[in-house]
Amino acid sequence: MKITFLGGGNMAAALIGGLVKQGFKAADVQAVELSAEGRAKLGSVFGVRAVESLDDQALACDVLVLAVKPQQLKAAVAPIVGRLSTQVVVSIAAGLRLTDIGRWLGDYRKLVRAMPNTPALIGAGITGLFADPSVDAEGRDAAAKVLAAVGSVVWVADEAQIDGVTAVSGSGPAYVFHFIE
Repeated sequence: MKITFLGGGNMAAALIGGLVKQGFKAADVQAVELSAEGRAKLGSVFGVRAVESLDDQALACDVLVLAVKPQQLKAAVAPIVGRLSTQVVVSIAAGLRLTDIGRWLGDYRKLVRAMPNTPALIGAGITGLFADPSVDAEGRDAAAKVLAAVGSVVWVADEAQIDGVTAVSGSGPAYVFHFIE
């Protein structure tokens, strides 16, 4: 399975590190990161191909993980409208609904919304997942494998339930950390 990350920030790095640690070949994982420093770090730490833009090689993937800030996502995906065909697109951008992401991608529907929580940064997270009905079992399995690199995954039947998973799994650890502090 080939995986490309659009964005190379903390959560993308945690996922990439988790995948490599689980035995995914670094050659099958790549990242698109605007920052030269970020690209250098991803390449040196994880041995993955890190590039500045979504070229044809980066798009030749099975799973494309959208790991940019929510306010940057629409502009970040504009260059790939019409260039997707079979890829499962997984968004970890908080608060963005699949209908919006699909519209920004030119009505592309092989979409999964994922909301990993903060402990995912240390491989102990819980991620809520919701798939568009057009994503088949193989696509769901691929998305789950990517997110399982940083902890447990939980599928929800309704996209609105992602917000509930986020509220519990996201704020719960923060509360515990605050209490410990």
